[in-house]
Amino acid sequence: MSWLALRMPARVREWWLAGAVAGGVYGALLVQVAMELPEGAPLTGHIAMQPLWKSAMALLLARAAWFHRPLWERGWLVTALVFSAQGDFLLAVPSLSISFVGGLGAFLLAHLAYMCVLVPRAGDYRPHRLIACGAIMGVAGTMLGRFWPNLGVLMLPVLVYVVVLTAMVCSALVARLPTPLAALGALCFAASDLMIGVARFLVPFDTFQLGIWWTYAAAQVLIVAGIVSGRAQA
Repeated sequence: MSWLALRMPARVREWWLAGAVAGGVYGALLVQVAMELPEGAPLTGHIAMQPLWKSAMALLLARAAWFHRPLWERGWLVTALVFSAQGDFLLAVPSLSISFVGGLGAFLLAHLAYMCVLVPRAGDYRPHRLIACGAIMGVAGTMLGRFWPNLGVLMLPVLVYVVVLTAMVCSALVARLPTPLAALGALCFAASDLMIGVARFLVPFDTFQLGIWWTYAAAQVLIVAGIVSGRAQA
């Protein structure tokens, strides 16, 4: 990805790389913990200051976004990443009663903020992009139907979240940007959240912990890269 980094303004590139490294370091820590614990054991609670480690990537990417232009995009991009960091922090403290619902709400707001950047850039309506949008909507509807009997009191929050996530992914798919990286990142976000949904509502949560983090980290790094790279800094 060095060619891509060179297309970013210097200050953006420095902090974006720091965020990418932070995501990789946290992922490596999770791998190390997973190797030391029995298969399927929860990976939360075995890393010192884990909530801070987990939220570091989004905070560093937010710092990168702080140097992005145009200014209206900067504000929404920073907002999305700050809410993402909040969601990361809450999900890393499962002992909190609001951990899952609070994290869900934080990422819901993050998706809305991303949409404020991506929707005004709509314009790439090539067939493969539209087909991908249709596929995402189909998968979202199918999986929501599978989750529905097990949602209980979370029916409304999860329904709203799935609708907003799907809208965010589709807005990234049709956004007219210099590279396809934001679209790829949004698809990674959908994959990560799909694994969370399957793990929480269909099979034991601990089954997909490493996959959830690595697809999520890729999502945030790629979305930010897709928005800030190769753009006129007006």
